Amino acid sequence: MNAQELLISYEQGQRDFAGLVLCEANLHRAKLNGINLKGADLHGCDLSGAYIIASDLQGANLADTNLRGASLKNSNFNRANLSWANMSWTNLTGASFMDARMDVTNLSSANLIDADLRGANLQGANLRGTNLRGTQIEPLRSIDNADFSRVKNLDQRVRVYLCSIATGAHPFTKNSTRATLECNNSNF
Repeated sequence: MNAQELLISYEQGQRDFAGLVLCEANLHRAKLNGINLKGADLHGCDLSGAYIIASDLQGANLADTNLRGASLKNSNFNRANLSWANMSWTNLTGASFMDARMDVTNLSSANLIDADLRGANLQGANLRGTNLRGTQIEPLRSIDNADFSRVKNLDQRVRVYLCSIATGAHPFTKNSTRATLECNNSNF
């Protein structure tokens, strides 16, 4: 199935595309709300500006995808691979990322309000300017080398937890994870 066939099938009412293999496809600005992409391989796809609200992407391979500016509210990304994905400026309100691989994922200026990141691997992730209000974070697999510069609405209790596991420096910004969390300024 190619991108055009997916869009036509979706438009005709089909919502179950579990296990779909559709790598490097252009789905820019696609409207795929309520879609089942559980276990799908979408490696390298362009989903920038897409609407994939209240959808199931459990265990999907979204490595190297472009999701910039997408609306992914209330979607399930549990155990998904989002490594090296661009999720900057993405609306992830209420989304679940339990046990997801998000290493070196760009989440800068994303909206993670009320999202669930428990068990996620955020090693090397860029969370600069990300809104974390109400985000469930504990426990995380790793935040080694992550950048939390100018993160918004980070609960003090969560900051204490993150400072307790923070190490390294971001691979691109070179900012120390502890410094971006302001661990040294808060006696952590």
